[in-house]
Amino acid sequence: MKIKAIILILSFVTSQVHAYPDIVQIKDNQDYLLIQSDFLPIIDLKVSFSHGSINDGPDKGITSFSLNLLHQQLINDKKAISLFEQIGAEYNSNVGKESSEITLRFISSQKNLEFVANKLNLLLRGSAVTEEIINDNKEKVINIIKRRNIDPGRLIQNTGNEIYFKDTPYSHPTIGYIDNVLKYDIEKITKTLEKIRNSKKSFSLVGDINENSSAYLISKILNGINLNQETKHAFIFEQNSRSKKKSVVFDSSQTHINYYIQAVTRTDEDYYNLLVVNHIFGGGGFGSRLMTEIREKRGLAYSVYSYLLPYKNFGLMKIGLQTDNKNVLNALNVINNELEKIKNLNISNEEISSTKKSLIKSVSSRIDTNKNMLDTLAAINSYDLQDNYFRNYIRGIQSVTKKSIDKTISKKLAIDQHFIITLGGK
Repeated sequence: MKIKAIILILSFVTSQVHAYPDIVQIKDNQDYLLIQSDFLPIIDLKVSFSHGSINDGPDKGITSFSLNLLHQQLINDKKAISLFEQIGAEYNSNVGKESSEITLRFISSQKNLEFVANKLNLLLRGSAVTEEIINDNKEKVINIIKRRNIDPGRLIQNTGNEIYFKDTPYSHPTIGYIDNVLKYDIEKITKTLEKIRNSKKSFSLVGDINENSSAYLISKILNGINLNQETKHAFIFEQNSRSKKKSVVFDSSQTHINYYIQAVTRTDEDYYNLLVVNHIFGGGGFGSRLMTEIREKRGLAYSVYSYLLPYKNFGLMKIGLQTDNKNVLNALNVINNELEKIKNLNISNEEISSTKKSLIKSVSSRIDTNKNMLDTLAAINSYDLQDNYFRNYIRGIQSVTKKSIDKTISKKLAIDQHFIITLGGK
């Protein structure tokens, strides 16, 4: 009996460890994803558009500006955002390089479902945007840009992108520049909103809602909206073949340092190899090589990190830290030495094994809250990873070996062609 009891307990624990939520393709549409959970009477909704700041054209920042106007429209003489607040709903919007999104969290009820569907439909039509709303928002955005230009953390990121992505649609900040904002008008805004509406749309839903209700909600939101989705130009970024460095003088006792290294896309067959490498190098927090060498051994920075940044048709590994001005050269030497070790395939089987276990264990953090599950669904939609996502992720990590890492580093990680930007005191 004791043996049977132990087996049952182990079986239960094992099932809990690997019990990932079911992802439903709503009415077999792979762009409409649902994770149903009645733990809380809450529904989280995210509407994503395949239209981001790279689609701004000459009016840099106009996608962000236009999307941010939607909730400021007047519906029955009230701002849309205040209508959502009346039912306790939380509304947010965001624009990235390659996509845009609207998110809503609201209490689950048929009345709220109808309300949200109706108001979102009106918002997406964008017919109530006025010159007054545009001019009011211009002042707000200009003030945000002015604050951005004196924030060293934002400044180094924007300057780095301007240099690294020069002459590409990835180079400018998502909210653009003051000169661009001043030239926005209602005609440009209306055309931009139409382009956003006509881009590919995906829906992610998490919470107390079933498949039929989800399908109903989506159909009501899209009622009367053109479903003939525009095909966006597939831009492929090609990095310069030589390494570069740029130093920007900024009045500060600390210097910010960023590295750009071309890597792979999310759907590349070698993505999981680089995911493991990045975790070992600087993505794993305490215990990673950068944290050990820069913070723990030398005290050069409080925080140092690396991460993978995959876009649709290319990817990056980025490294970041800030240190006292006097320590800049020392910090750069440490990072370069650690990059050289990676390039020379100096990674042990023990590091690989422990990292794989850590990455698999961390999957649970993506499903521990509705928000995290919603973000996971949106990422699945963005990278077209709808089929058996959790199973494929685990298998991808498990498949990584020292041999596969060695092959990937030599062919897919452009360490010798990295770009470094520093911003700080003289």
